[in-house]
Amino acid sequence: MNYVLLLLCAATALTAEPLKAVSLQLQWKYQFQFAGYIMAKEKGFYQEAGLDVTIKEWDHNINMVDEVIEGRSEYAVSRPTSMIDIYQGKQILYLATIFQSSPLILLADKRSGITSVKDFKGKRIMTTGDLNTDTSLLSMMFSQGIYREDFETQMPSFNPQDLIDGKTDLMASYISNEPFVLEELGGDPVIFSPKDYGFDFYNDMLITGMTYYKNHPQEVKRFKSATLKGWRYAFSNIDETVNILHSKYNSQHKSKEALTYEANELKKLAYYKTNTLGVIEASKLEKIYNVYKLLGLVHEDISFNKHIYDEHMFDAELTTREKEYLKQKQAITMCVDPNWMPFEQFDDNGNYMGMAADYFKLFEKTLNASFNVIHTDSWEASLNAAKKRECDIMSLVMQTPERKKFLNFTSSYLKIPLVITTKLDVPFVNAITDLKDKKIGISKGYAFAEILRNKYPYLNIIEVDDIDDGLDRVNNRELFGYIGTLASVGYKFQTKYSGELKIAGKLNDNWELGVGVRNDDKLLLSIMQKAVNNLSHEEQQKILNKWVSIRYEKGVDYSLVWRILYAVLFISLLLIYWYRKLHIANTKLEETNRALEQTNADLIRTREKLREISITDKLTNLYNRHKIDEVLREKQELANRYNTLFSVIILDIDHFKQINDSFGHQAGDTVLQQFAALLLDRKRQSDIIGRWGGEEFILILPLSEKKDIIAFAESLRKIIDEHDFENVDHVTASVGATLYIHEEPIDHTISRADKALYRSKNQGRNQVNFL
Repeated sequence: MNYVLLLLCAATALTAEPLKAVSLQLQWKYQFQFAGYIMAKEKGFYQEAGLDVTIKEWDHNINMVDEVIEGRSEYAVSRPTSMIDIYQGKQILYLATIFQSSPLILLADKRSGITSVKDFKGKRIMTTGDLNTDTSLLSMMFSQGIYREDFETQMPSFNPQDLIDGKTDLMASYISNEPFVLEELGGDPVIFSPKDYGFDFYNDMLITGMTYYKNHPQEVKRFKSATLKGWRYAFSNIDETVNILHSKYNSQHKSKEALTYEANELKKLAYYKTNTLGVIEASKLEKIYNVYKLLGLVHEDISFNKHIYDEHMFDAELTTREKEYLKQKQAITMCVDPNWMPFEQFDDNGNYMGMAADYFKLFEKTLNASFNVIHTDSWEASLNAAKKRECDIMSLVMQTPERKKFLNFTSSYLKIPLVITTKLDVPFVNAITDLKDKKIGISKGYAFAEILRNKYPYLNIIEVDDIDDGLDRVNNRELFGYIGTLASVGYKFQTKYSGELKIAGKLNDNWELGVGVRNDDKLLLSIMQKAVNNLSHEEQQKILNKWVSIRYEKGVDYSLVWRILYAVLFISLLLIYWYRKLHIANTKLEETNRALEQTNADLIRTREKLREISITDKLTNLYNRHKIDEVLREKQELANRYNTLFSVIILDIDHFKQINDSFGHQAGDTVLQQFAALLLDRKRQSDIIGRWGGEEFILILPLSEKKDIIAFAESLRKIIDEHDFENVDHVTASVGATLYIHEEPIDHTISRADKALYRSKNQGRNQVNFL
């Protein structure tokens, strides 16, 4: 029976499809920050998805985006600065955002007296000071009038003890880690979080390469699903997850208490303002990206909808189920904007026309479906109809948080620049700040009213009935200007406002428009996304050329044409002039910044070099007596606070004076250097080694058992005894060792090790003693 069962199991194993090996690159060392991926692996979720996942810790000089772009890892955990990589042309795809709000903060100790961001002036801050890395921190400070020249930047030590010891005033930290450590050390954490100042960034964004997704869409879908399942499990089973991390994934040697604290803090950030794990929205990406634009890190707009995972984003063919849906549906009802040319409107006979109408003729052919356009009197009425489910889709709509309550959205198929229209006598609008406190019209219900209010709260936005109402009120000087699309405003200029209005400037924002689909019909969303995916560049360009190029009917005053062309030329020249002027200024600024950064880097290197010189023994490159004294005090404080132990070993080269007398001081120096090298070869990561003075060396070790200390000391003695030192006779060393006793003065510990050393010397040398 058992034999038959074994044969069946073997046959199953042989026929089972082998797991596909993929790797995930983390952005830091193992900790609860990556618990979801670890639990997806440990609980078999990745295996169930047909994947054998290798989870790789971060190491120096690893760029997470480059890892996936260059194929060294299929997946990676990135920071929001990956948007800068997208701006630079790197084709990555966001699969999920684990933390809806970044854990990055600035941390101070209450004893510093720092209570507000304004108190940062003249202070020392441990942070890279790099805009790319610390954008949210620097933006928080800049917003409060604190700039980089107002504080001293220190290289991060990641050790909150430095706050207590007064070595720094603030340090860049994760809210899930360092505040806990600071409190454990006896400090009183004071936290400054960018999100409290309006800089609410995503963090830990799961990415893959765009090309990789195109080639492996089902695998990516399974990987994302298994990952989020792992995160849900980790947050629902924190104790079990902490135990696994502590025992198997603990390269940072974090305590269970620290991991549990981290878990609870990160869970808050993962579900911040949402009940859904992994949410990522284009609107929030654009908000973060705009901060990068303001800081000069990027310059051009990006459509992030194209970089957010959608399992249908590259689909083109309708499934059997989708075809059957359309067959049963017969006609899809559609709401439109009845007065928004050249995009769409109803003509005098009630026929639907415009750019969107041409697109939907293409969609009808692609889908072999019919669209039944619902007649309304205004855009606002169309939005209300969509809310009431009186139409299945909206033809041309921009995504906003409010609209997501009743619509889902395809990717955009139209991207149109926004412009400001004014009277002719108004100066050129160089920046949106020029519109501060001025009455600006936007059509009722338009997405950009909501977006611009949030983005530029100083704008005095007045909602108007439609574009005609808006332009009329500008013409009558009831409004300073009207914000609309270049296409719609240009279209209106063909027949009206001759010699009265002008396009006074272009905003840095674009209107990105796609199909809005009622959010209770996921199948229809998939169908419409495939229709958008099937659009060719040639088809889009043809429609754009048809409607955006200036068209003149019979009876049009051709002097108007020339006035418009002259106005366009004048605006173009102004744009070129201001662009050139801005470009020159930016170039000079960039050169100055590079020079300042280089100077700052040189100063940092000089300071670090001086610091290194002050703590290093020149001959052996080991820590000197000054540094060892500092380490001993730190070890003593930590041992007393956490009830831990450490040991001290002192080694003395036997008959060193005879070596100098017989072979010369140069030979003696060589012996000291080789002796130091032997100790370093035996050094573990947590060991501290220094030159104690003359021919004496000292080791500070985390060993706490007498037998382990003696065994380690004896191994050192034996290595030295067996080593062939250059140009001298046999060299040996006497060794003394001891264990720190809680609450005793550190001088007593050193004295005890010294006594053990001299006992070794008095008993014949080349031996170990412990006291």
